[in-house]
Amino acid sequence: MSRLLLALLLMAPTTMFAQRGPEPKGEPTGAELEVHNTYKAFTEAWNKHDASAMATMWTDDGDHMEPDGRTVFGKKEVQRLLAYEHASVFKSSKLHLAIEHVRLPKKGVAVADGTYELFGVTDTRGNKIPIRAGYFTSFLIKDGDKWKVTSSRLMLPQALIWRERD
Repeated sequence: MSRLLLALLLMAPTTMFAQRGPEPKGEPTGAELEVHNTYKAFTEAWNKHDASAMATMWTDDGDHMEPDGRTVFGKKEVQRLLAYEHASVFKSSKLHLAIEHVRLPKKGVAVADGTYELFGVTDTRGNKIPIRAGYFTSFLIKDGDKWKVTSSRLMLPQALIWRERD
């Protein structure tokens, strides 16, 4: 019975585990809108499989962590990882990304939280895998007139069996 319950929890949609964030304030404006637009451009570059355009979103010393913990450091390594992934397992993928909350702790600094869904991913043998859905948190800094990622973390939802659900 406990195995069945665990299997059902692991197959549940990611929204089942989402925490309630701050109530929406309406349409984003100012710096918050700029961060939203940065991620809109990133999504468009992803769906064109343009690793170079995606990597321009990072600072030169920025980092990126995949859900399995693999971390790359520096814009060049981020670009290398994205190019490798888009030449193989993500070459037919389509990304849907939603910014859920942008916090501006001080001028020129932003923390963006959101969700992503990735369609059309294959394993290394070319077999289709199910939709990959998860969360991300990114720290961005204003660089001239652009927002750039200095640190990005991707997460895949996992049921915590010791936590009670509402």
